[in-house]
Amino acid sequence: MRRQREIFGLSPLYWGLWLAILILWMGRFVTSFLSIYLVSALHIDEGVVGAVVSMYGFGAIIGCLFGGTLSDRFGRQSMIVIGEIGAAASLLATSALTAPAPIGAALFVYGAFASLPSPAIAAYIADVVPVERQQRAYVLQSWAINFGYAIGPIIANQLVKVSYSLMFYVEAAVLIAVTALLVLFFREVRHLGIAVADAARVDTAGPADAVCAVGESDSAGSSAPAPGDGVRPTNASLRDNWRRVLTDGPFLAFSLLMFGYYLVYFQSTSGLPIAMTNLGMGLGDYSVLLTINGGMLCLLQIPAMKLFARMGNSRVLIVGLAVTVVGYAVQIVADSWAGFALAVVLWTLGELGTFPIATTTVAAMAPAAARGTYQGVYNMVWSVSIALAPLVGGWVISGFGGRVLWIACTVVLMAVTVGLQLTKGLRDRSIARNLHEQLG
Repeated sequence: MRRQREIFGLSPLYWGLWLAILILWMGRFVTSFLSIYLVSALHIDEGVVGAVVSMYGFGAIIGCLFGGTLSDRFGRQSMIVIGEIGAAASLLATSALTAPAPIGAALFVYGAFASLPSPAIAAYIADVVPVERQQRAYVLQSWAINFGYAIGPIIANQLVKVSYSLMFYVEAAVLIAVTALLVLFFREVRHLGIAVADAARVDTAGPADAVCAVGESDSAGSSAPAPGDGVRPTNASLRDNWRRVLTDGPFLAFSLLMFGYYLVYFQSTSGLPIAMTNLGMGLGDYSVLLTINGGMLCLLQIPAMKLFARMGNSRVLIVGLAVTVVGYAVQIVADSWAGFALAVVLWTLGELGTFPIATTTVAAMAPAAARGTYQGVYNMVWSVSIALAPLVGGWVISGFGGRVLWIACTVVLMAVTVGLQLTKGLRDRSIARNLHEQLG
């Protein structure tokens, strides 16, 4: 077996996936321009466009649920490859359609395939990264997603100047290229004698053995012999995994609390532009706020890793939410661009410590053989929030005004923050019990 040098304490297995994530999110831009494409290029009625685009979100819910649990049974790499190839084919099909109903059906399929890899990727990171470094790994993953998401629309904006169809073709090409990169990468690491620890093996090993399965020491590379196709826990029962998830009170409580957070968070792309428009501000003013949000995340995410490591996951999560509460409280009284800019700065600082740390917490609570199922349920919470946030935000603003929406958001965030603090002991005991089961 060859030893591989680690970079920032993370193995080549992780960095191969990280590079793929970065490229993938730089090329994921179709969803950001879907509404404009349907209205401007296909001349579909604006009232119909919302229903058509929402089909992507409903498909994503299905993809998250099945992508996670199937990755526990058939392997992470299988779900990632199937998801990316299926998404590419669905995009090409969508680009050839012109009627709302077929486009909606194609977007549903696209959403399902595009979301299949998400829980598998999150579970894979937990498979190959030792527990003490998982916070760092998920923070770096979040940075890659944010950076790619910031660059993607710039690329897409140039593509649509040539042709909207070109936007679909380029994203499909990126998805296929990323799939090829991953297949070649996994083949190469198998050739070098590096492999991912089998979840079934980790289940019967202690934490020290689990760490050795992905890296012999803090300075050594991964060297454990294991099945080549990612994680393939052949003894994992889908029924047992679902029973475990649905009876895991601490995890379900955590997911419910994070659903409240995400429902508020996605008002930044649904309720916020409407509220600003009602106050006389334009699309350009809102776009600058998104740029501030993305720029801060890219600049501060990596430097914040050392601070997060000292604070611990629960404290980072609760402090991040508390700062987010202050940000949304500022939006209650904001009536100018400067006021909203201050609010965005504050809740962006909070966002630094919520997204990656929440994923890290789910990974710590999940048994090795059910990591994909746990991440799938958690990702479903995200998808449902994306689907519901525009409906909730639009209803509140149209009936009661933007200020009432921000008051409601602040109250929800305060409840989530208090709830996470009150359930901290439950999560800690769940994580400890999970480690004890691995020892047993």
